[in-house]
Amino acid sequence: MSKPIIGLDHTIIGVKDLDGARADWMRLGFVTAPRGDHAGKATSNYCIMFPDTYLELLGILRPEMEDANNLGKSLETRGEGLQRLALGTSDADAARADLEAAGLHPQGPFDLARPSEEPKGIVRFRNLTLPTTDTAGLGMFLCGHKTPELMRTPDWLKHPNGARAFAGITALVQDPAEAGIAIGKVFGRDTVTRTNYGCRVDTGRGIIHLTDKSGFSELHPGAAAPAELAPPAWYALRVTVNSAQGAADVLAANAVPFEPIPGGLRVDPAYARGVFLEMLQA
Repeated sequence: MSKPIIGLDHTIIGVKDLDGARADWMRLGFVTAPRGDHAGKATSNYCIMFPDTYLELLGILRPEMEDANNLGKSLETRGEGLQRLALGTSDADAARADLEAAGLHPQGPFDLARPSEEPKGIVRFRNLTLPTTDTAGLGMFLCGHKTPELMRTPDWLKHPNGARAFAGITALVQDPAEAGIAIGKVFGRDTVTRTNYGCRVDTGRGIIHLTDKSGFSELHPGAAAPAELAPPAWYALRVTVNSAQGAADVLAANAVPFEPIPGGLRVDPAYARGVFLEMLQA
């Protein structure tokens, strides 16, 4: 079922001020790749690259052009923060056939491109989208990299905070069990485990956590889900780092407040463009 679906690939962090967001995430100790402008679209990005996964800061710089995924509307209604989750795929066409066999309704594949100045070339993707009716209301799509050699250089992978991977994401949903059934159709039912906070989905590369507002503090002890954020919504992000102390030293040097947690540290969403961020040593 999940052979052409690789697991977590990247997550989109929607922002209103793209350069300001880049500066904020650099204060958190991340390096960004050069800005990418989506050909023929309203959006541009700065990507925070890891060896197999990444984070994408996405903003609108050309409002007169097509906003293909309604980022502007989402920023108005949800605000800045995690907007959509991208799963990796080695073959978007084969993934479509598998998803349809599971009773889902993928759309595409669609081709997407953006120029790259460093390295020089055109970064190309072949993507599939999943309607939110198939994913418990959560924005998800599959991303097929056609030019992976243009996505990473060694310098982009050297983060001062020691970050190594996008390892997990938490969604707030109304009914975690129901959401687990829906997401389980993407990866297979045996990837979903019921927990005290809701459901855990092992994607094969990273974990999706599904919880409601009452269970959020079980998953993230000492924290509460924001009252103003209406589910379903992606909210919390887990990044693995080489050393929790090393990451803490970078945050302290950059005057970014943080909270120690078992195995790592936590940054308030106010300092991460609406993202509830945990850095865990691994």
